[in-house]
Amino acid sequence: MSNSPLISGTLLTENCSKPRNHKIDRITPHYMCWYTDAKTCCESFLPASRRASANYCIGKDGEIWMNVEEKNRAWTTGSSYNDNRAVTIECANFMSPENYGVLPNLTYRSLVLLCVDICQRNGIEYINYTGDDNGNLTMHKWYQDTDCPGPWLSSHFEQLAIDINYRLHADIPMPAVFAGTYECMIDDLNVRTEPSLQGLIVAQYHKGETVNLENWYTSNDGYIWGRYIGFSSGEYRYVAVGRATGKVEDDDYLVKI
Repeated sequence: MSNSPLISGTLLTENCSKPRNHKIDRITPHYMCWYTDAKTCCESFLPASRRASANYCIGKDGEIWMNVEEKNRAWTTGSSYNDNRAVTIECANFMSPENYGVLPNLTYRSLVLLCVDICQRNGIEYINYTGDDNGNLTMHKWYQDTDCPGPWLSSHFEQLAIDINYRLHADIPMPAVFAGTYECMIDDLNVRTEPSLQGLIVAQYHKGETVNLENWYTSNDGYIWGRYIGFSSGEYRYVAVGRATGKVEDDDYLVKI
């Protein structure tokens, strides 16, 4: 079993079982109930008295640190059955009453990318969220008396599965030059929940406003679509960059600056 190349640092704890007794075939995201960085989260699992750990910690800035190697079972859900099969991930979250439990945009983005990487390296072809232990995206609170992964992430597990599977099966890689800041060139540019004219309109950009797009695109309904993660929703949002002609056009809706 390999470890993720996406990590920025490693701080290993002995609070784990070596090695795990089952191949990796599921993922269990948690929330830290803490707005902090990944290294600090890893440090909190170092004392033997804590008797807890996670394979990875994702901080408020999206940085990923490894706390337990994937070949070993982290002590995260209180379930030997689940933790021997799952890669467990602690995620930073906001703590204020108005957005308690919400993952910062960069944290959520890194969670999606890390899950995709875990799937690709461990032969998990598809994330199947069933709402119970029968699927391969599981929740801490199914095994212990806890609210983890918190109200926001719990309600976004279905969307998380969609975002992971979209990257696994429908992503179209784009050269690094695609990602960047774009200026809106039209009066009203719709922001949608899907890269399609059938996607629900949830916002608009106006002429002169800017948007930061990821290194990703897709072609659908005659348009090239880019995406970003919405600040308040924490979910992918999609905008039409321009007509799908295969090149930059004078009438493109968004122009890179």
